[in-house]
Amino acid sequence: MIRTLIFGAIAGYVGKKLYDEGKLTEFKDDLVARYNQAKTDLDQRRDDEGAASGPGTPTAPAVSPAPLVS
Repeated sequence: MIRTLIFGAIAGYVGKKLYDEGKLTEFKDDLVARYNQAKTDLDQRRDDEGAASGPGTPTAPAVSPAPLVS
């Protein structure tokens, strides 16, 4: 457990030093770019699936719950 605490302290110190020097911005920019790319890919896939099912396919009718009678 002591080793874990020491390692965490060292990692925190080094991480803060790298952050203060601005060396982690490339990593952040890469993550943001990958996230945005994945988001657009998912949106396109949803649009393609929506277009594939199209308006011509039947959909299940909305079922309303039975009224409560007291």
